[in-house]
Amino acid sequence: MPTSPKVTIPLKKTKDLDWEAPLNQYIRMTYGASENFSKESALFNRLRQDIMGAGKDATGRDLLYKYYGQLELLDLRIPVEEGGCKITFTWMDAYSGVETTQHSIAFEKASVLFNLAATNSYIGTEASDLKIAYKDFQAAAGIFAFIADNFLHAPSVDLNRDTVRALSSLMLAQAQQVFVERLIGDGSTKPSMLTKLAKSASVMFKTATDALSTAVSKGWGDRDWVSLSNVQQYYMEAVANHQQALLQASKGKQGLAIAYIKVAISQNNAALKSYLPSNFSSFLEILNGQQQQLNSELATMQKDNDFVYHDTIPLLASLASIGSLDAAKITSMNDLYKDQDIAKLIGRDIFEKLIPVSVAEQSSLYSEEKAKLLRAEGEKVDVAEEELTTALEYLGLPAALKTIKQLSSRSVEEGKVDERVAGWASKVQAHGLISFSDIDQKKRDIFEIVTNASKQLDTEAQETDGLRSRFGLSWPQSASAQLTTTLRSDLHSIKESLWTASNSDAKLQAQYGQSENDIRTLSHGPDSPELVTLFRAGTARSLSGSFEDLNLDKPNTEPPDTTAVENLLKKLTKLKKERGLLFTELKDKVQEDDISSLLILNKKIPNIEEKLFKSELEKFAPYQSRISQTIYLQAVTVKELTGEWRKILDHPLSRKLRIQSTANDDLARRQQVMIERFKKSFQDWHDVYQGKIKGINFYQDLYEFAKSTERNVHDFIENRRDESHRIATSLNRRPL
Repeated sequence: MPTSPKVTIPLKKTKDLDWEAPLNQYIRMTYGASENFSKESALFNRLRQDIMGAGKDATGRDLLYKYYGQLELLDLRIPVEEGGCKITFTWMDAYSGVETTQHSIAFEKASVLFNLAATNSYIGTEASDLKIAYKDFQAAAGIFAFIADNFLHAPSVDLNRDTVRALSSLMLAQAQQVFVERLIGDGSTKPSMLTKLAKSASVMFKTATDALSTAVSKGWGDRDWVSLSNVQQYYMEAVANHQQALLQASKGKQGLAIAYIKVAISQNNAALKSYLPSNFSSFLEILNGQQQQLNSELATMQKDNDFVYHDTIPLLASLASIGSLDAAKITSMNDLYKDQDIAKLIGRDIFEKLIPVSVAEQSSLYSEEKAKLLRAEGEKVDVAEEELTTALEYLGLPAALKTIKQLSSRSVEEGKVDERVAGWASKVQAHGLISFSDIDQKKRDIFEIVTNASKQLDTEAQETDGLRSRFGLSWPQSASAQLTTTLRSDLHSIKESLWTASNSDAKLQAQYGQSENDIRTLSHGPDSPELVTLFRAGTARSLSGSFEDLNLDKPNTEPPDTTAVENLLKKLTKLKKERGLLFTELKDKVQEDDISSLLILNKKIPNIEEKLFKSELEKFAPYQSRISQTIYLQAVTVKELTGEWRKILDHPLSRKLRIQSTANDDLARRQQVMIERFKKSFQDWHDVYQGKIKGINFYQDLYEFAKSTERNVHDFIENRRDESHRIATSLNRRPL
């Protein structure tokens, strides 16, 4: 079946504009000079320039959709309007060419969508593949319908609701017609289906004709479109009745077949008589061809009826109406590219890093909700941990279990020197006892130096005073006190240091004296008879008996089975670890969660926060559920553990084991006391040893300083005496 002519919608033309400067200015004013989105603004501007030169093909269609997608994303972040980011959009009416200028991004989006629909109509008309034509006409119908539903205050006639609805009806009718023509061309579809599909196409063209007539009456559009749509209505009605005639003939109802084919001839004749614009004159060939085919088939049917069937031909007015079946449906905007990656087509959100202030505030509120969730889960985890700790402490587990399992191996070896004590003894033996005689001798040496130096200064002062007394005012030498201030200060400082250090030494010696006996014992080494004897006396058993002494040969004296308790303890440990990991993972997921993009996408929906927050927080529900499950299983396991542990405590050997444990515990305590005693002794030795090393270094430095001061005193006195001698000689006096 030849395809009938189709209507293509002309594109709207537009003037070039600059996105860059207004976008950059708005961002700087709103977010501060530090925010720089110049690259993003330039990229957005290039998208606008691309659509101006886009062709009426698949590439041009994709460019328009990409720019529209970015417009939608931009509209969620930046208010493009008179009081916001002000852009001047100028578009010409698709039919009349009248210019319209607006500052609203809605006008820009509607105009771009108009061209997107028009491009789809052109692709559908030019496509040789009827499947492609069918798809693109439905897409065009959906886009026009979207404009009608979402842009209510059209600033231009071509975007008026009545206009775009009429164009949507026309595109949908053409899609239905293409579907019918393709099926008839295939020859594989039964007339029962084709008759309904063709009838639906006729009804759609009737709707389109009425809608286009309204638009044209208001001054927009081409009257030729109305004429063609009207002819298509009759044409499709003729096809529907023709298929109905074939259907009745296949059933042997010759009279009905003749009646329906007469209706088909009548409808096709109406199409031929209707006005058909000259630019669609090729359609006449299709109509004339169909008229000839219908007349020929009518003649054949009548002849067969006269000679064979003799079926009564019903009146045309009594024929049942043909039902309709819609194949073509409006393609929603969301389904335009359902077989492609829309995100890849549109590209990343150019201004994805620009977060509106209102969205930032909403994100802050969402963060508070996340914090509440974490606090609640954290409290649940903490309570569960505390309950587990309390339960195990009450039962004495796992320590009590270890006591029962390892009691025989826990017995203390009587009289054996503890390894730590042996180690301390080895260190003391290696370095020996501490003597303070060398330090005391060094202190005496320093004190003697200071004392002698002080006496020498006093003697020199007396000599000078004697000379001054003898010679009177003729003696020019200064008094010694004026010249020995520094020397006497150094000697005094040495005495003070000596006194302070001596006090420290006394404390060290006192500390050493407290533990001297034990230190002396340690100094003999780890294997010395003194240490072994002392350790044996301090750790002798006060209770007799051992695990091996228990009579295990009597009935019911088998050691209790601890397997169940051990397994339950392992299960509790596993539950605790799992709960901790779950909570850690939950915290990570909560901290990583960012719904800024969702908030932006739903920005224009009023009071969306509560519903959106609730929906987004639901993604953490699996973690919350699993944490609660571990808490529930813990409670069940603790209850089961309590029962199993009571069985062990009720075992005949449990009391004997506890008595033995008490004996061992007492022995271990006394052993620990002995260990602590030698630990303190060793620590005292170590502290005094280190202190003495520091003391030796200190006294050596102080001794050197004292000797240096002594030399300075000696030099001073020698100089003074030489000076006195020279003065006395000059005065012709003999010095004393």
